Amino acid sequence: MNRLLQIENLTVRYGRFEALRNINFDIEDGDFLAIVGPNGSGKSTLMKTLLHLLPASSGEISFGKNFNSELIGYLPQRVSNQDKHFPATVKEIIATGIPSKAGLIHQRKDKEKLIQSVAALLDLKQLLNVKIGYLSGGQQQRVMLARALVHRPKLLILDEPTSALDPKIRQDFYHLVQHLHKHEHVTILLVSHDLQSVSDYATKILYLDQEVVFFGLTEDLCTSKELSERIGYQATAALCRRSTHEHRITL
Repeated sequence: MNRLLQIENLTVRYGRFEALRNINFDIEDGDFLAIVGPNGSGKSTLMKTLLHLLPASSGEISFGKNFNSELIGYLPQRVSNQDKHFPATVKEIIATGIPSKAGLIHQRKDKEKLIQSVAALLDLKQLLNVKIGYLSGGQQQRVMLARALVHRPKLLILDEPTSALDPKIRQDFYHLVQHLHKHEHVTILLVSHDLQSVSDYATKILYLDQEVVFFGLTEDLCTSKELSERIGYQATAALCRRSTHEHRITL
């Protein structure tokens, strides 16, 4: 399988504070990797460093063959709904995700084709001319997801995408991301604090607490002594019971 990103011995400091320490993992084409950890564990710092929004203090982030930063789609953490008076339509919001660099997208018909394609994929065609502020929270999040997908990225990074959504909409959103992974062949990197929820969808888990506590297949969570010591044996046992008795994705 082709490697898209490799992170080696990554350390990030804010002054004397070490936010991330000696981080090592990779992302392969076709992965659904969830990065999980408690508040303050360095998840947001890691995302910003991967996106070159923060400099690394040491270590290396390298791209695989035929992969670069222009093939990454990014959905940042959602804070609140847009105000009803916000003037942009759904179509206009999605269009801002199309690169405007020379040699990429030039013709209006090409932009229109990309917008219509992603709108159909995410069931947004009937909302394209609606102002985004009039949509529900779940619809607005689908619009922002469409914006991240419109340029057809190979890797989609989602930073706490369901943090402001109610449980039913959250589950629907995860199902949508699962569809993108399985049927549209998008590699997923999902950041969350909710290990139980994402373990139902992700094929790999990286548990972060300033350093890597666990990195591996989701099905191996139950046998990780390091993870059990960090989150507690009861929490690990609950994950194991959940994977045994509830419906899970075939890994």
